[in-house]
Amino acid sequence: MSKIIVIGSVNHDRVWTLNGPLRSGSRLSYAKRTVMIGGGGFYTASQLLRLGEEVVIVTRLMDDELGHAALKELGTMGFDVRFVAMHSGETALAEILLEPNGERTIIADAGRPGIALSARERIAGNAAYINALLLDETLLSSLDHIPLVISQLPLRPAVSRPADIVITSRTDVAGKEMDAIWRQAQEIAGTRLRTLVLTDGPRPISLYDGQSLTHVEPPTKIDVDNTLGAGDSFAGCFVSELLRGKDLAAAAAEASRLTAEWLSQRDASA
Repeated sequence: MSKIIVIGSVNHDRVWTLNGPLRSGSRLSYAKRTVMIGGGGFYTASQLLRLGEEVVIVTRLMDDELGHAALKELGTMGFDVRFVAMHSGETALAEILLEPNGERTIIADAGRPGIALSARERIAGNAAYINALLLDETLLSSLDHIPLVISQLPLRPAVSRPADIVITSRTDVAGKEMDAIWRQAQEIAGTRLRTLVLTDGPRPISLYDGQSLTHVEPPTKIDVDNTLGAGDSFAGCFVSELLRGKDLAAAAAEASRLTAEWLSQRDASA
């Protein structure tokens, strides 16, 4: 068992399961509407927990009924919640539109001021995973002493952080060449960066070190009704497999297989 620090969001998602695809100017109808705990940090941390890892989750929740319910659930699930900060205010639901083909569109509140995720003291662990824009100085200094740091590539302006590996999806960097994505990753991860991981749904995963490019074919391809959390699940499985001694390509392949297995199980139970 490894101790992994997950720095990222825990949201309350309102998922609208649509009866048809999103089209410009169309009239939408939905089959059901569900409120659940989600967020990039939550999905990644949940996969790590499922794989038997010890997970310290660093996030913030609102000091209201929904926030305290989420904190209680995180503790019950088995997360170390000592670094979950409670902030005054009301929980804002993230609206998620889920199409019949499994693709999702996320509508988040852009009006809230950015608040850096924080820690009261330095945190130690075998690895850290970051899916957040803003981190305070205590968290940043903690990362300097953690052997393996993996960060999602932020889609909006974010504080730089020392990271060995940066992960993103082809959808999030559509139209960009690999060298341009690498430079973007360098800006966020600094000189510690050694690998860029680019996922692309059921298509091959790309591993790039700034010079050479390796493609990893996903061992399992599936069709599911809900892809929500798939990329976050991949990240969690990837971290776990690296800590178990697999090389980058083998870890990516196994993370892809484990994510497909999880999606299929969730689809069947739904």
